[in-house]
Amino acid sequence: YSWLRSLMGRYQDFWSVTQEALAYTLNTLGRAPDAAFLSEMADAYNRLLPYPDAAQCLKDLAPLKLAILSNGAPGMLHRLVANAGITELLDEVISVDSKAVFEPHPRAYEMVEEALGVKPEHVLI
Repeated sequence: YSWLRSLMGRYQDFWSVTQEALAYTLNTLGRAPDAAFLSEMADAYNRLLPYPDAAQCLKDLAPLKLAILSNGAPGMLHRLVANAGITELLDEVISVDSKAVFEPHPRAYEMVEEALGVKPEHVLI
C-alpha cells in the first residue's frame, strides 16, 4: 500500500495505511474488520521489541550520530522507541511523514541530511 500511494501521489500516514491493509486482509479471509480488532492489531506495532542486543549495539556505535528513518507516523515511532527503551540512544527519530512519501522514494532519504547535517556518502543504512 505504501508503494502504491507513493506512486499515485496519494500519501496517507503509515498508521492509516496499516489499518487499510489489515482491513483488506480480513475481508479477503472472509472476516468483517471491526474497529476494535483493527485497533488492537495496529497497536501491536507500538509494542514491538528490539532484538536483545540492539541497545548495546547502539551504545557501542556512539559517538556516531544515530537515527531511525522510517515510514512510520511520528507518534507511532515515538511510542515504539519509548516502549523499546532506546530513546536516549538516538539523536533523531525521523518519519517520512513531513515529506509525504514513503521509502524508497529519494525525498525520504533527503531527510537524514536535513535532520543530522550528514552528507549521503557518510550515511550507513
